[in-house]
Amino acid sequence: MKKYYLASTALVLSLLFSGIAAAQGAEGVESFKQNRDAWRRQQQNTTEEKKEITQKMKDSIPANALRNITEAEQAFCYTVQTPEDGYKGYLLDGMAVTGFCGILSKAEIELFMNEFLRKEESVSNVVAQCIIQPRLILRFMRGVDYSDVLLSSPCNAFSVFYAGSINTFNISPASAVENAIIEAYEKKKMAFVSPALLEQVLPIGVPQNEKQRALVREKAQQAPVRNWQSEEKTTPKSVTQEKKGWNRLNVN
Repeated sequence: MKKYYLASTALVLSLLFSGIAAAQGAEGVESFKQNRDAWRRQQQNTTEEKKEITQKMKDSIPANALRNITEAEQAFCYTVQTPEDGYKGYLLDGMAVTGFCGILSKAEIELFMNEFLRKEESVSNVVAQCIIQPRLILRFMRGVDYSDVLLSSPCNAFSVFYAGSINTFNISPASAVENAIIEAYEKKKMAFVSPALLEQVLPIGVPQNEKQRALVREKAQQAPVRNWQSEEKTTPKSVTQEKKGWNRLNVN
């Protein structure tokens, strides 16, 4: 098992850093993006072993929250920490935002799902006696909806935040992989400036140029872009578990 996770860690590092050199010289948000074809070099690694999301994840994470991750159209990375008393800076899910660490490529999103959502051996059913120590939040966006995933270390866990619900998982068996991901993204950290302040938040949902219109046409050939009519109505699950402090690792 140890040998397996060492191999996984090597794959994580090679994938996360494969596009950094290509991004040098780019400016602004573009500097965080990998070469648009970089994922093809990792296609064999990310598709050959592709599995279904584990039943535990399907049962534990709200369906819409999970869909935001598995069908993410964009994913963003932020470095975070527990806010100190009197902190008045920017917050994300109650965590102090300390920096921006990039836009995840499609291959990186796949890597996250492969390591933590598709491998039963990555999650421990043992209740760990440790307190969550926030390091990264990955925001997976689909439309204007989103799910936030908090990565914690050295109390190795990830928590899914969605619509007021929090689901936390003990991933100590995959600690080497999680630590490698955290280390890689923290090296890409840059100072965070509010997107709203910079007028970068425009969730208007209407194509603004020919490039965006071409993207809509391309997506329409694969599946309806406006497909809410075909969505099956789901009945929310009743909450029966007693709520506990989210940062006390309460394994699902």
